[in-house]
Amino acid sequence: KDNVEEGSINSGLMDAEEGGHAVGSGGRATKRSMSNSSVNFFDYDQEQQTKKSVYTNLAICVVMLNLTFVSWGLLQERMLTRRYPRLTGEYFTYSYALVFTNRFWTLIMSGILLLYFKPRGSRSTVIYQYAFPSISNMLSSWCQYEALRYVSFPAVTLFKALKLAPVMLMGKLLGNQSYPQYDYIIAIFIGVGIGMFMTSTDNLTFDIDVYGEHSSAKWTGVMLLGFFLFFDSFTSQWQSRMFKRHRDLSMIELMFATSAFSTVLSLITLVHDGMLWPAFEFIRRHSEIQLHFFIFSICSTVGQLFIFYTIKNFGAVVFAIIMTTRVLISIAISVYLYGHEVTSTGFFGLMLVVAAVCYRIKRKAEGRQLIKWKGMGAKSEKEIELVQEWHEHIDT
Repeated sequence: KDNVEEGSINSGLMDAEEGGHAVGSGGRATKRSMSNSSVNFFDYDQEQQTKKSVYTNLAICVVMLNLTFVSWGLLQERMLTRRYPRLTGEYFTYSYALVFTNRFWTLIMSGILLLYFKPRGSRSTVIYQYAFPSISNMLSSWCQYEALRYVSFPAVTLFKALKLAPVMLMGKLLGNQSYPQYDYIIAIFIGVGIGMFMTSTDNLTFDIDVYGEHSSAKWTGVMLLGFFLFFDSFTSQWQSRMFKRHRDLSMIELMFATSAFSTVLSLITLVHDGMLWPAFEFIRRHSEIQLHFFIFSICSTVGQLFIFYTIKNFGAVVFAIIMTTRVLISIAISVYLYGHEVTSTGFFGLMLVVAAVCYRIKRKAEGRQLIKWKGMGAKSEKEIELVQEWHEHIDT
């Protein structure tokens, strides 16, 4: 099986991988005492719940995923492309500080979850294996943030749909995976739609960034997005391979280990490049960005938890539908707030990408009962689908 990509429209483009792991591998938490109820949060069983309970939980997931990731995206654009104070102030140019902040908050959150849920630790993993997805994830996040200097947020968001192509390539290289023929056709349509949107809407000047500074190389924004796709697809496929090879590995343990590596490495990068103190001074001088940083990190961490929860309990297809609507909402609000112009050709390109994504979701939903509740029939033997990457969405 393929893997699910979360956090952006590409969430609707990735396959789900079987072999999800409970946070603790010791059975149903609903049948245990409160002292052993640590796995219950991730162990919600649709088919043992009433219809009302299932739809209530689904509604909470829909609201929280959209709220966290729409807010996260808009704050990302605000912090990296607008002045502090507004109109007359200075730009925040320390994008790696965002990487460090997100990883630090994720480390704290996952550490608390690790202490509270107490999942059984993996005995088969080797510590250096966590370094590879940590480094690639940091690089993908940095490339995404830096691309906003040259490409608009709606274009960056839509461009992530093209992740399907490098993910399939990485899947073959790292896991020898096979993909249905329609995936390749969909990837072509997505590429065409993104090209139409970016060339007609963004009015790209590839050698000048949003701050009005000249870059040493043309097409810098597109090149950064290309690197983002490469590193992000490597991250998801490497994590998927870890889950396949280490059946005792839990989601929280993976989250904690990779965020620990990322926090240390991103801090070292900030210190080495001399960006830590200037970034701190910028944040100290501008109270508005302090609030933005806090909300940005909270949305990232909480959104990540709801990615795991939604896919584990409702499946990859339902999650893909939710995240596809999230992308449309994000683009619409960004266009309204920041005045991005969308031409008729760009709108057609956007609809082409959305149509391709929806078609792929439809193909994956064939023969499935997406929403189940008590009394609908026996539980499927198929293991619950599980997301295997951070996102980009977080910043993935």
